[in-house]
Amino acid sequence: MVVLVKVCACTATVASARVDLYPLTPQRSCSQTPLLKRTPSRATLSISQSSKKKRRFSIPNFDFEATELRASPASEAAVEETDADRFLAVRGSTTLPLNTTPRTNRVAKSFGLVDDRVLNCGETSATPAQTKVRSILRRCASELFNTPRTTSAISAKSNLAVRKQFIMALDGPGISLNLFASPMAWSHSNCIGVAFKLNVYFQNLDTRVIVRLCGVPAADGMVHSVDWGGTANPHILALGTTCGIVQTWDSLTQMQITDWSDDDSPVGGIHWNGNMLAVGRKDGRVSLFDIRSPRQVERVEGHRRHVIGTKWSPDGRCLATGDQSGSVHVWDMRAGGHVTVNDRKVLMKHEGPVKAISWAPWQNGLLATGGLFPDGKIQLWNINKSNSPLTIPTETNVTALHWSPHCKEILSTHGLSWEPWHVIRRAEPPAKQAPRTPFSNSMTVHAYPSSDKIVSVNAHSAPIGHACIGPDGCSIFTVSPVEETIKMFKVWSVPAGKGKDDEGMSYKCAIR
Repeated sequence: MVVLVKVCACTATVASARVDLYPLTPQRSCSQTPLLKRTPSRATLSISQSSKKKRRFSIPNFDFEATELRASPASEAAVEETDADRFLAVRGSTTLPLNTTPRTNRVAKSFGLVDDRVLNCGETSATPAQTKVRSILRRCASELFNTPRTTSAISAKSNLAVRKQFIMALDGPGISLNLFASPMAWSHSNCIGVAFKLNVYFQNLDTRVIVRLCGVPAADGMVHSVDWGGTANPHILALGTTCGIVQTWDSLTQMQITDWSDDDSPVGGIHWNGNMLAVGRKDGRVSLFDIRSPRQVERVEGHRRHVIGTKWSPDGRCLATGDQSGSVHVWDMRAGGHVTVNDRKVLMKHEGPVKAISWAPWQNGLLATGGLFPDGKIQLWNINKSNSPLTIPTETNVTALHWSPHCKEILSTHGLSWEPWHVIRRAEPPAKQAPRTPFSNSMTVHAYPSSDKIVSVNAHSAPIGHACIGPDGCSIFTVSPVEETIKMFKVWSVPAGKGKDDEGMSYKCAIR
């Protein structure tokens, strides 16, 4: 069988070609059947002439028998479902009829347009292309400039994150359960003082000697807050009671120095600044005492509720105070009034009581405050500017804040957590029903100014009521009144050349 294809002369494209198939009889000789010469029509002449003027082009050969005459099995089968994106065209294995010249390929390669970075939206990944020299140089340059960050040996990430266990534990029964109390302090002479109901004990951490310093009569109330005298008077301890009594004692001679008992307003937070002692009162006043004077030398008024947090700035110029309503005031004691920025008083506000206050020792005017229920936030303020503070939400009681003197990190201690509906009802959940969150009963270190969490440790099985920082600025004592335990953790390290680390203190004892 011989197949004869007749193509109409007036057809100019392959799509309009007509195919006629028929069997032929055996070929005759030329003498029997003369060949007739076919005369083209006008349409044929015009088309053939115009085709000569047009640019010649080649048409690829197609197998018409395979494409048109035979039924394709794919047409009868169901359409196969794919996972390709319907909005992106799928690149086929071939790119016909795109045929670029060698010069075009060279230009495209010089601009990086023809390499392994061309987007391929196919279902299967394209075969890996040969690595180009430009890609190798680009990768080497990125590795050269993208050097990995090394963790500082001073940071809590290299200390507390590595060793999360406490290095000292003290038994502390009888510590005040009042969340507003500050029953513990750490002196610059490395003595830890703790208030137990009516008595005050201290332990010298160098000699391990435990001493009962003093006691107050039951009529004077429970010992609410204690604080050591700072670098100026490291051996003097001040105490305040729930009945307004304020006393100072010498830990070396175990003798009383002063007794300021002419005010019956309960004591809140207390803090030393040289020879000056600031004492918060329940009626909203802040009493100022000088250890060289037998009476109160000055008082500051501005709060309307119990002043439970007081903290002097490192330069001794400013005093920050927080009360039970969440108001925070900053006083300029040299000017005798509030600190002002652009003739406006520096006033801060939390939604809950503020006891945790801390000044950054390496930046002037940087203040951190923490709120109790229902606030649960840490706010970082710059009192020299009127900008909004950096806020770290915790949904947990913030009981203490301490800046590291060696790096830009801040530590916070926490108690009970709560759910949003507790805030709506203004009802703090009981300890047994409080939800567990990453901040519950924890000691957490944050980075500044990113506010990123560096490390968090569950220091106690019960809420942390208070915490104090050591004289080296590296260790922290935490106290849990419910657990009746005092624990010491190493959080930071001293920079090289400034001191030595005490690594071998891992023991347990009782302070009473």
